[in-house]
Amino acid sequence: MNIVVILANGSGQRFGSKKPKQFHTIQGKMVIEHVLKSVSQSLKNDKTIIVTNNDNKELYLDRITDYEFDVVGGGDTRNRSLGNAIDYIKNNYDCKKLIVCDAVRPMISGKLIDDYFSKLDSYSAVVTAQKITDSLGCYDIHQVNRERYYLMQSPEGFDFKVLQQYFCVDSPLTEVVQQFPEDKKIYLNFEFQNNLKLTYHDDLMMLDIMLSNRTYVDFAKLFEVVTRLNDYLISNFPSQTTRWISSLAYAVPHLLEKWEITDYEINESSHFGIILLCESKKYGRCVLKIIPPFINRYEREKQCYFSLSPNFMCKLYDFDEAQSALLMKRVEQKQYEGLSVQKDAVIELFKRVFENSREASSLKGEEDIFPYYYEQLSNKLSETDFEYKNNEIMNYVAEAKALYEKRFINDKLYLIHGDLHSYNMLYDSGKLVAVDPIGFLAPEEFELVRFIGTELTDNINTISDSLEAALDTFESFANRERIIDALFIDVVFRLHNSISENSENSLTDKWLKILNALDKKIQS
Repeated sequence: MNIVVILANGSGQRFGSKKPKQFHTIQGKMVIEHVLKSVSQSLKNDKTIIVTNNDNKELYLDRITDYEFDVVGGGDTRNRSLGNAIDYIKNNYDCKKLIVCDAVRPMISGKLIDDYFSKLDSYSAVVTAQKITDSLGCYDIHQVNRERYYLMQSPEGFDFKVLQQYFCVDSPLTEVVQQFPEDKKIYLNFEFQNNLKLTYHDDLMMLDIMLSNRTYVDFAKLFEVVTRLNDYLISNFPSQTTRWISSLAYAVPHLLEKWEITDYEINESSHFGIILLCESKKYGRCVLKIIPPFINRYEREKQCYFSLSPNFMCKLYDFDEAQSALLMKRVEQKQYEGLSVQKDAVIELFKRVFENSREASSLKGEEDIFPYYYEQLSNKLSETDFEYKNNEIMNYVAEAKALYEKRFINDKLYLIHGDLHSYNMLYDSGKLVAVDPIGFLAPEEFELVRFIGTELTDNINTISDSLEAALDTFESFANRERIIDALFIDVVFRLHNSISENSENSLTDKWLKILNALDKKIQS
């Protein structure tokens, strides 16, 4: 197992206080609590041990309830305190790797600890090191080459077996790796530079500033890099978007802490929300999606995860109403290789979808959340405030509405995912599952045609062949002619959406090209 030891037995004589410095407060928390918080965010740590004396335990540590840890009695030197921890671990745990932290160095992070644990797969020890940037003097010689020297600090990481073999509590060397033989591989980490140790009283103010700056990230930049979302929101909701961007400075740190997220990367291609691919202490690999509250999507998407069957939907872990945020299981982001390659997996997914479909009449209190597809289509007749190919597009909208009324107006309605195309299908335990639902009440065929439409945009130069392949794939699910009619309607639906959702017209032109091909198909 992996263990972190926090040395907290120092009296802090240079600090000038009766209270040991590790128990002074910064931002409402004891310094050692900041260290514990970072340690708790490590994904690879299995046990935390604090080394201190009994008075400190009773006066300070017993007040800490947010974190779990063992307490071991301290010694009269740093080495003896570490020796006590080693003996305790040897008698109680099967330790493979050990990280040693100082209770007065609060700038560490869970990610740093995890990096050190990983490094110990290849090294006997890992040491935090700092290059000497000032001139270095010596009392008995005139010149000293500072390039030959560096500063050594905690955190330090050790192969526990090697540490037991070579560590001596009575050694005058306070840097443990200096006791190791030269043939042992030691990794020096020069990258962690803001590793201030609380030594003097003035350091409290500096650490206060550093901790504040560490927790502040310009989260507006999260919005800036998601360019497609950026363009859509700025074009359609300028004032609301400005306020929402400002709120991210609070929302993101709040969500990261709430869901114990220790690391994340941004999905820059997101369209209807900020998506972070995360590592969470509590949930493991997960996805955090923050949806702008003014685009009328959060409530529908959240409810879909409850109303649609878990037999084909990705797992929803949690949600946050105040921030319009969803936390979902992070499933495999395997590259989609086309219908010809993944046909069986796609068919298997749609079988689960259709076997677990819910009629709109079975929804109790949920139907008010989800819009009727037909109403959304009809509303587009009044949404004419655009210039690009306006007449052609609006004629198509009128034609699609008439076709729906002719072929589908009296059909049973189902709650459909509404956006079940290849980009919203990911692998979980070898099977495709659905993500990013939008939720419509519509005939079942409309669940199929969203997938087919995206297939055609991805194969725009082979529309006829791709359409035939898709129709062959889904012929066991619905009548071929009805699929074609539903596809025509939904392509028109997406054509109209493309005007407001995209800053360029390339996708609009693709939909028009597909409609031209479908016109010929319907007429034949």
